[in-house]
Amino acid sequence: MFKICPNCGAHNTATAKFCTRCGTSLAGVVATAETAVQSAQPTSENEASTANTAAVSEQSSVPSSLTSSTAQNQPVTPQQAQSQVTPPDNSQQQVPPQPAGTQTQSQQTAQGPAPTAQPYQQADQTQQQAQKPPEEPNPTVEATKKYAGSYWRYLVDSIKHPATVTRPYHQYFGLTSLAITIVSLALTIALMTGSAVSSLPGAIASNVLMTFLKLVFLVAVLMIAVVAVYYLVVNGMLGDRRRSFLTFTTEYAFHCNWMVFFSVFTLLMQMLGMINIGSIFLIWLLLSLGSGLFVISGTYMLFTAQSTNRFDKIYAYLIVGILLVIVFLIIMTFGLSSILGGIGQGINDFGRSFNF
Repeated sequence: MFKICPNCGAHNTATAKFCTRCGTSLAGVVATAETAVQSAQPTSENEASTANTAAVSEQSSVPSSLTSSTAQNQPVTPQQAQSQVTPPDNSQQQVPPQPAGTQTQSQQTAQGPAPTAQPYQQADQTQQQAQKPPEEPNPTVEATKKYAGSYWRYLVDSIKHPATVTRPYHQYFGLTSLAITIVSLALTIALMTGSAVSSLPGAIASNVLMTFLKLVFLVAVLMIAVVAVYYLVVNGMLGDRRRSFLTFTTEYAFHCNWMVFFSVFTLLMQMLGMINIGSIFLIWLLLSLGSGLFVISGTYMLFTAQSTNRFDKIYAYLIVGILLVIVFLIIMTFGLSSILGGIGQGINDFGRSFNF
């Protein structure tokens, strides 16, 4: 005699109170004979296979416990959901080894076409251009632009009010004005004599050019010497030591900056071919006005100086005149003699060319 468990169908002894397999209570179960058990076993096996099939189908769709919990409006924790919904483990499936560097058709389809290297190179170039710092301006060019702008303001102020220096200026502006005047006059004379010299033999043309360069250097030395004499008298005799020599030169040129425009104007007339008898008279008039302004500026600087040793300015002006005569004689003695010697040599060469 046996007791068949109504839950799992296990065989138990007739005196068993609980199932030895699943622990179900066997209090109301009646012991049956062996034939009944054999006849009932196929049915239980069919039921068990049916139950297993149903369990597999429920597991493949939605877990029963999760569905029941949702139906009963009971919250499901993330641990329960993760433990109940677990994808099938495919780690035990054996994949045949493939040679290195090969891919299956599914992997190639998932990855898509291999990207080319050109977009990455363009991205690298764009990133390098973005990271490249902006080019800094050339400090020499910027300083030159600033100096030119300030010098133009200096010229405009000197034309508006040549007798009044209202602000401090760069200490090299005076030397710049003198240099522009000398170079402009030198180029004007060179262009005027160029056509005549071009028709002369090579040796004579070279001699004339050297004489011209000596004359330009002589004029430059003479202008600097005049400014230096006025500075020595104002600084030494009158005791006005407020300015250095370069600052004094800048203020000196401030009072006579018209000569810069006169010299540049004559140069432009010569370059444009506007030189005739009337224009030559105009050029000499402008040059005379420029020279007169240069001399008047020194006198103005002398009489507007702040005397600290009570030395009379009239006597100082007389001393300036004497010193200028001495300087002029010295420069002309050494410089003019060289120039005259060059002119004489040129005349001799010119005479030999015509067999005089």
